[in-house]
Amino acid sequence: MFSVQRIAAVGLVLCALSGCDAHEQQDAFAEEASRPPENITRVSESGEVLEVDEDDWRTAPLYRGEILVDPAEPNPVATGGFVAIRVSVTVFNAVQAPLRVETLRDNRLRTLDVIDQASDPGAYVFSFPASEIGSRGLHRIFVFDGVGELVSYGDVMVE
Repeated sequence: MFSVQRIAAVGLVLCALSGCDAHEQQDAFAEEASRPPENITRVSESGEVLEVDEDDWRTAPLYRGEILVDPAEPNPVATGGFVAIRVSVTVFNAVQAPLRVETLRDNRLRTLDVIDQASDPGAYVFSFPASEIGSRGLHRIFVFDGVGELVSYGDVMVE
């Protein structure tokens, strides 16, 4: 027979192990995000997804079920155009605000837009000019929370 203490101890061990798993998964996710951009999820001006890159706009393990990031639109985008990225927060205090969208430019992260109130459930939209991303070409875009934890990432083609 199992005692209550033994069941509680097993539960604590399982919980601790799953916490380690989540941390390792988050680290692996961040490592994947640090790779060079490869493909894009093609999205029309009207927001219709035309072609999906399975690597783009996934939610980080820490935020699965709590935050959803839609693909950047339009993608590809003209240098004179604007990019929109919709973010849905489904749980109160799921994320440490503010949310930031950034890109790597001249070998350093540059903030493209910030959403201050994202700790409350709701739909939010990052919006920024394509010219802020950088020159023509393929660029990796990152979404970070207020403490610098990676939430999502994806690639945008500037034409």
